[in-house]
Amino acid sequence: MKLFLTSLLSVIFPALSQEIPNDREKILEALLNAPDRVSLNQAIKAGKAADLPEQLFLEARFVFLVNEDDQEALVALSPELEAHLPKFSSDDTMLFAVKEDFASIVQYTKALAALQENDNALFKKHITEAFWLAPSHAAQFAPLINVRRINEAMKKITLDLNKKFENQKSKGEFKSLENIVGESPAFLIHFWSPFVTQSLAAMDEYFTFSTILLENKIPVASLLLSGTSEARGAGDDFLTKRAGANTGSWLVDTEKSSLGSLMRVSSFPTVVLISDKGEILFNGDPGDRRLWQTLKLLNPEITQPTIYAVQSKTDSKSTSPEKNGQ
Repeated sequence: MKLFLTSLLSVIFPALSQEIPNDREKILEALLNAPDRVSLNQAIKAGKAADLPEQLFLEARFVFLVNEDDQEALVALSPELEAHLPKFSSDDTMLFAVKEDFASIVQYTKALAALQENDNALFKKHITEAFWLAPSHAAQFAPLINVRRINEAMKKITLDLNKKFENQKSKGEFKSLENIVGESPAFLIHFWSPFVTQSLAAMDEYFTFSTILLENKIPVASLLLSGTSEARGAGDDFLTKRAGANTGSWLVDTEKSSLGSLMRVSSFPTVVLISDKGEILFNGDPGDRRLWQTLKLLNPEITQPTIYAVQSKTDSKSTSPEKNGQ
């Protein structure tokens, strides 16, 4: 979601470079970069006192919800966005170069609503319209389609917890998924590759949330996506230099019937939360609030840490078999 915002912000810099009052510039910056709802409300209050256009406040609320990855609130905001569309002014925007760009986020939020309603036809209609209105934002809209397809596929999968994987730290020793979950209601698998920059960049965040889960009786395991000698060598080198003692199990994916392929891993970081019955409870980015909502249902003591998005997570070149040592 934050990658969506990155593209939109590319049009703000020319606007802020114009000769505008310093106080106004500070207010615009506060509106755009509010770290929490209190700060956002304060910035909106200051903007209204400065007689700034209402459109700026609507855009600021949209930006804030994108940063929060709060899809439910974005859906709730959708009628306001749509109602403002006929009144859109390119003179009063922080984000949108043309009216079509603003219209695209109306369709985007409607697509989110269709996702919530589990309406495939309506989702396809709105996300297609969003693409048509703002093709330059295709990279930001496309992940919604991928999420939809993954969720549909995961509903049909129940993992065999008897399946075994080699222990990365002890060659020739194998561990089953059932052994990992133990008596816990669920466990989490983190997919990684030492050859993908985004995967390594997300490791500090993994160490943070894996510690939280382990402390709250949710087992975690990292699964190396390739078992070639090159991948094992690079992976083992990483474990020696970076991995701490309390980071869960470290396993190697199988060459045939790969779990990474079954889980459709194509971007990093990716984690999968699996129930003690082998059902897929979540598949996606560890910063996704839905993961932590599910975890909290399993254990109310679990709280979501601050996890920053890894930019350009999906890279067809970096995730190719050759780059992964396969």
